[in-house]
Amino acid sequence: MRWRSALNLSPLPVASLPLALTRNGAIYRRWDAAPRPAELFDLDTYRRGRDLHRELYLGGFTMLGSRRGRTLHRLAAVIENDGVRGAFVDCGVWNGGSTILMALGARGRELWAFDSFAGLPTPAEVDGERSFQYAGDCVGSEERLREGFDRYVDGAHLHVRAGWFEDTLAEAAPEVGSVALLHCDGDWYDSVRLTLEVFYPRVSPGGYIVIDDYGTWPGAKRATDEYRRAIGDWSRLRKIDHTGRYWRKQA
Repeated sequence: MRWRSALNLSPLPVASLPLALTRNGAIYRRWDAAPRPAELFDLDTYRRGRDLHRELYLGGFTMLGSRRGRTLHRLAAVIENDGVRGAFVDCGVWNGGSTILMALGARGRELWAFDSFAGLPTPAEVDGERSFQYAGDCVGSEERLREGFDRYVDGAHLHVRAGWFEDTLAEAAPEVGSVALLHCDGDWYDSVRLTLEVFYPRVSPGGYIVIDDYGTWPGAKRATDEYRRAIGDWSRLRKIDHTGRYWRKQA
């Protein structure tokens, strides 16, 4: 695989890693890299996802924790194995690590990366008082995203839409077509709700929806719960870590 030679990482057991690795101010914690029960059924995919996430995280391409990063990689592999049709859509990509993790879980899929590349928008009251101090934070870079694809995976299937979600998602949706994996990392209520309203109807049966901020920001949780109730989707909402959640769309 292309990224194996680029990373030059050996499949070390988790116990051999130090408690925390640091690079460029990032902290990578060993406990977060330990396999979860769902990963024990396919340890090869777990090791690939763990090693890839570690390199992307310490290299400054993603802010996702190991469990959330590995989940994107694993679900992409499940989708490929099950033959679920559709593109991979990443809404809130920062420097592209999450998109790369999805891409390497299932090569050859069309990849759609949406981000303002201007930081987080102003939140609403529903997002909580603490959220307002983060307006304008998390400024990503389209240049770094493309650098990551040049380094780790063929970017021939990558489509980048820069701008605020309200200006890009609905406009791009007809071109995106069906969706197999949807990653919602917009933090705030309005961003998460809009992402679901635009792309959930396009998710194929058997496809996955991943919410990054469900356990951190009240607006993300409310947007997810409200939308699921409104459409009558009672699929089990599975916990990834303290904040990440995902579910599989039924037929």
